[in-house]
Amino acid sequence: MQSNLKKSLYLGLAALSFASVASVTANASNANAAKKHAAAKKVTYKTTNKNLDQSVTFKATGKNAVYNKAVGKRSVVASKTDMASKANSKAAKDLFMAYQEGVTSKGVHYYKVVSFDKKVRGFVYNKGVAKTNTTVAADKPSNATGYLQNTNRFFNKPYGSQFKTSLKNDYKGMNIAADQFTVSDAVKVNNDQTYYYVTDKNNQLVNGWVNSVYFSNTITDAAKKANNSANAIHVKYVDSANLGSVLMEKDLNPANLSSAGTYSSDDVNASIKNSLVGTGFVNPVRQDTNTSIAKGNTVTVTVNKGATQFLNTNNFAPYVVTNAGNYNQQANLNNDVQSKMSTLQLSSDQWKALFQGNANQTFNFNNFEASLLAPGKAWNQFTINDKTYTYNANFTRNANKVSLSDGTNNKRDMTYDEIASGKFNIYYDVKDNTNTNTNSSDVNYTTQVVNSALAAYNNASSNKLQAALNATGLDANALNSYLTSSDNKVSSNATGLSDLGKAVSDKVSSDKTAASQKSATDILNGLTGTQLTAKNDALNALKGQDSAAINTVLGNANTAATAQGAKGTDKNSVLTNLTNDQVTGLKNVLGTVQASDVAK
Repeated sequence: MQSNLKKSLYLGLAALSFASVASVTANASNANAAKKHAAAKKVTYKTTNKNLDQSVTFKATGKNAVYNKAVGKRSVVASKTDMASKANSKAAKDLFMAYQEGVTSKGVHYYKVVSFDKKVRGFVYNKGVAKTNTTVAADKPSNATGYLQNTNRFFNKPYGSQFKTSLKNDYKGMNIAADQFTVSDAVKVNNDQTYYYVTDKNNQLVNGWVNSVYFSNTITDAAKKANNSANAIHVKYVDSANLGSVLMEKDLNPANLSSAGTYSSDDVNASIKNSLVGTGFVNPVRQDTNTSIAKGNTVTVTVNKGATQFLNTNNFAPYVVTNAGNYNQQANLNNDVQSKMSTLQLSSDQWKALFQGNANQTFNFNNFEASLLAPGKAWNQFTINDKTYTYNANFTRNANKVSLSDGTNNKRDMTYDEIASGKFNIYYDVKDNTNTNTNSSDVNYTTQVVNSALAAYNNASSNKLQAALNATGLDANALNSYLTSSDNKVSSNATGLSDLGKAVSDKVSSDKTAASQKSATDILNGLTGTQLTAKNDALNALKGQDSAAINTVLGNANTAATAQGAKGTDKNSVLTNLTNDQVTGLKNVLGTVQASDVAK
């Protein structure tokens, strides 16, 4: 029995051991199967080509985003929306270059790309970009020989045609700005810019792609200067009283260079004579054989200092600017000017500075104007009988210019001897102080005042406010006293609108913005074609602090003018004596200005 018990125990243990082994074996098999299953789900990426052709250009299709990695936990570098925007863009910066290619373990193909502006770099599904042709043939210019406006923008390839497009800096130290270039090829790139392949006619080693906007058949200033220099004759000017003294030297380009490279004697002499205008020297005498001169040669010329010219008040004729923009001399003004001049207390040095110079020497108008014509000076403004005359700088400057005889259509200032033998005209705007009614003369005077103020403001390099005020010829306190006046009488158009013109110039000068200048110009345009008669209460309303006051005044004025016909008779109504057209004109003028613009 004991033997049977041992046997049973033995068999039971054996069975138990077998079951345990079987269980362990089964568990091991299940674990291995699980590992194999997990490994099969992991996606890997393999680079298949690390050396793609970088001259090939790709464009986004907008179908896929760009990621920092092809597989695994990744982030978006450029969203699908961003790529769609680049797909519709023509800018070179939004094109791509692909420099690697790979595939995932699932068979998905990716490119590693970088945008032309290098702001987007990462992996994109290969359907997310597509190869694109960035250039198409373009027409060359009809005249393929010309000049470059910019000689620092040569490219090795048309810019935007491929990723590796670089400037050719080899030529930046070379003097090629005056050279001619020949176009041998032309293409249009993706951004619709046309590029020309150009070669320097003087040096075939200088070449490259340039934007067509820089190419022109019109000779450049640099080329003109180079041509003039190459074709010039060199002139030395020697004092005839001291032959050892070279006064100055100039390179001149006489007219009519012959095919043989020479200038005729007459053309050389004319060029030398013209070159002395403004210098104060006269009577050029050539020291050569006085024949034709080849370009590049040197000519020595003796000259004399021009005779001293003594100007006086009789050499300056006062004129008045008329409505038509012409100039009519005001005879009785001349006596007053001479009288003003005779009372000046000038030292001998000051007198010489203003009125003494040499023949062929440019008259020092700036000094003259600052001393006699500037605000507060003797000739700036004066009253004769019932008229006030105010100096007009623009008319004066323009009317005394002399045309050059060199074919350039340019003008120069007068010389002392030209003034001594003729007249230097000084122009004035006129205001009739007795006229209290609207007339064309006053309107023209008013617009001239505003014109002068705006021109003075725009032209002044400093102290713009003072320049504008000076140009009006008005007292600085005149505007405020006029606007605050309780006097109800109808003011003259000249006074009212001149004050408004001064307010405009004040606004422009204080604000100093382009918008304010434009606003002032709009007001001027409105004034030019409109004859206005304004009462003090209307101007006081304009000086108000809100636009409602202005609107009320205009509304009342419109009603009054409509009810009363062409001329209002009720002196208590606002803006009497305005026609319907005048009211409309005033509304158009004031529509461009706020209440604060005409406030003090």
